[in-house]
Amino acid sequence: MDTKKIFSWLLLLFGEALIITAFIVFGGDTAGNILALNIVVASLIYALFFIKTLVPWVDFNDKAQRTIGSMGIRWFVISLYSILAVALMILGNMVFDLTFQMQLVVHAILVFLVLLGLMGASRASEKVGEVYQQETLNRSKIVEMKNAMRSLKDRINETDNLPHNFTKQIDSFEDNLRFISPANVKEAYELENEYIKVVNDISYSLCDYSMNSEKIESNLKKLERIYQNRRNIYSN
Repeated sequence: MDTKKIFSWLLLLFGEALIITAFIVFGGDTAGNILALNIVVASLIYALFFIKTLVPWVDFNDKAQRTIGSMGIRWFVISLYSILAVALMILGNMVFDLTFQMQLVVHAILVFLVLLGLMGASRASEKVGEVYQQETLNRSKIVEMKNAMRSLKDRINETDNLPHNFTKQIDSFEDNLRFISPANVKEAYELENEYIKVVNDISYSLCDYSMNSEKIESNLKKLERIYQNRRNIYSN
């Protein structure tokens, strides 16, 4: 265990000792079971805030940033619970003089609600992760399209005596790929696969451009048609 963790644990224990001492010193007239309940509730509130403050709000190793997706919900739930729990301790002991059983039941309900809220925050965090994975999957084929086009450009650079108009068209296709947005529909996936296949066919045909010129020209027109169709598709 490193120094930072040791210091954190010592700080946590020191704060807990202060809470217990304060309740014992200033709550001398409170019944023992209610005093113990108040100490447990105050310790729970302290632990929730201590842990949320101690744990980094943003995990830079998590590309999906799941913690950001649930940060607001977690802080809202914890803050609301803390306000209600403290209000119950004050009103229940100083204003209405509620019985131990009544306070215990209400505190249990509040704990249930905070756990329910934290579970909802966890679900929100998972949803952020799912969206990130889906977006990564949607972008993967576009990355493959760009890689296929780069491979074609490399093949062009290695091939002599290619028409200037042909190389200019390929440059235009490569530049136009930046206008394609990720989409999570089947039609987009099929067009992306077809685009990659046509680019690879053109690359293969460059072994003898003069003999395959008609085929290459036909594939260029097909590539333009596929690109235009794919560019008009967006995510739902």
